[in-house]
This record gives sequence, C-alpha cells and structure tokens, in this order.
Amino acid sequence: MKTFLFILFLLFPVAFPAMAAEPYDLVQDDRPLEEQRIRQAEERELRGEAAYTSGQCGISLSARIDWGRSGSWPNAGRGIARACDGALSAVEAICNSGGADKVRSKIRSFQCSGDGSGPSLSGNTLRFGASPGSNGFGRTRAYLEGAL
Repeated sequence: MKTFLFILFLLFPVAFPAMAAEPYDLVQDDRPLEEQRIRQAEERELRGEAAYTSGQCGISLSARIDWGRSGSWPNAGRGIARACDGALSAVEAICNSGGADKVRSKIRSFQCSGDGSGPSLSGNTLRFGASPGSNGFGRTRAYLEGAL
C-alpha cells in the first residue's frame, strides 16, 4: 500500500498538472491562453532572477511584474523579465561593492513593468519600468547610488 501511495504521489503532478500548479497558474482571465502562459513564464523567470539577487545581497527579495503598467510591451509581454534583469544586476553590483547593508535596509521587493519609466524607490519597493531593447543597468545603478 505504501508503494502504491508513493507512486501515486510521484505521478500526481504528471497526471493532473493543473491541480499541482502554483496558485497563480490557476488564475484565469479573458486573455488568450498563449498570453497567459507567456505571463506565467515571465513571472517565473523574474522570480528566479530575484532569487539570484537575494543570494548576492543576503536579502529575501520578492518580485513581480506589474502587468497593468505593461500593456504596451510587445509580444504579449515576452522578454519583459529579461529587460528588468539589468535593474536587478545593478542591485547586485551595489551589494558586491560594499553596499549590501544599504540595500538590505531599503529594498524588500522588486516590481518590473514595461512602461519605460526607469527606476524608482517607494517605501521598500524598487520599481523598474523597462523599455524594449534596454536593460536599465546604468540608469538603475546611478539612481540607487543617489537614493540609498
């Protein structure tokens, strides 16, 4: 019986992927399924990039994409996480050059959008409004050096 339950436990995500999905995967809206999948993939990619930044800076950094401010991003949002990675790389560069304590005291979350507005810090949230074709490293690093 234990063996049967163990096998069932292993096969459950394969047999019923929707039930094993993360909660955000189950949220449906009126967007085409392909666009929903693109957005889910971009969110996962951004969380992975933020996890790397967290490790470099010794913080727990949450991250999300503000889709409400990303409506003009081309290709249904594909590539937005990569465009925001430059801003996260700027945070890492500051941490690695002796500014980790400043980052830890000021930044707890990261919000990526596709509105082209660049970096801003509000409360403990670093927000980066990306533009297609730009990674934002230089702008974000210069901004944070003045804001932290």
